[in-house]
Amino acid sequence: MRLDTTHEYQPVEQAKIQDRHRVLLIAKLILICATVFAVSEASWRFTGAQPMRSDLLAFDRFYRAARDSSDAVALIGSSRVLCDLDPRILKREMPKWDFYQLAIDGSSALPMLENLAQDPTFHGHVLCEFSMTHFMAEYPFRDDEIHQLHYVQFTRRRPYFHFFSTWFFQTLTEHSALVAAHNSDYLGAFRARLAFIVHSRAETRLPDHGVVLTEYARREDRFLGLHRRGKDNSRAIARWAHNHASRASSNSGVHIQSWVNAIRRHGGDVIFVRMPVSGSLRRLEDRYYPDLDRTIESLAASSIKVVDSAKEPTLSGFDCPDESHLDAGDAERFSAALARILEDRQLFTRAASNAR
Repeated sequence: MRLDTTHEYQPVEQAKIQDRHRVLLIAKLILICATVFAVSEASWRFTGAQPMRSDLLAFDRFYRAARDSSDAVALIGSSRVLCDLDPRILKREMPKWDFYQLAIDGSSALPMLENLAQDPTFHGHVLCEFSMTHFMAEYPFRDDEIHQLHYVQFTRRRPYFHFFSTWFFQTLTEHSALVAAHNSDYLGAFRARLAFIVHSRAETRLPDHGVVLTEYARREDRFLGLHRRGKDNSRAIARWAHNHASRASSNSGVHIQSWVNAIRRHGGDVIFVRMPVSGSLRRLEDRYYPDLDRTIESLAASSIKVVDSAKEPTLSGFDCPDESHLDAGDAERFSAALARILEDRQLFTRAASNAR
């Protein structure tokens, strides 16, 4: 007697067929998503958009490179340091040292100074921007006021999920024009590109519709050397004056000595540098901070090294075209002149024995 076992194998065959359908469906969805992404990426490339180098990732790479090196010199501060202290020029004048650009546009130098002081793996020196505005900041530093804290938290990998998501998105921006230009005006850039092709205009870049412009692309060392002549910085200066006119003195400055001593215990030292300012911004700083010279003198009295560009003959003659930043060529000359001062006075010396 022959048994009919067809009904026993039918559910198994149906399950296998369903599994194959699921696999095919997933493969199709992946293919569709990849095609849509590729077309979108190609369309953005057509408008002239390009992947954008992540300043945050570059900052993190330089920060990690500066650790565990007694020859490292960290440059920290605001856009004045980012624009006016050229690491290549400093390295050319002082080949023994390795300079790492860790300045952040629009931010105080003090959060990074505190971070370096608390990092036991950092054994190098620090060129720190001296600014009374920074000394007047509230302490502990607040995320909503100090943009640099975002960079500090990224280097600390805290919180880790936020670090990973930020790292993932920033990595995509370095490889995808679509991701880099996610907030840009696509239609405006597309029309501009079509007009460029139709009229064959000899332009080197598209109008600014949010697309990254090569003029603002940072060098590999993060130094941002732009030509400042003809730039109007009056609105930014007016905002600065409005924000700081009524600000009362806080307690962040009293921690400077402890941070400097911590870095000295690690084997390095801190040299404060007062960067050049001109015109109305110089007058505003003199008005709002009449004790500026006294503060510098108090730092020197505490054995903290300060290079005041306003008092140095080789540094005082530099003019800021936009009142707060040097022109690209002047930045090179200023960096070279500062390097000679650092070298002649031997300010980069091991200072662990001086810590109190």
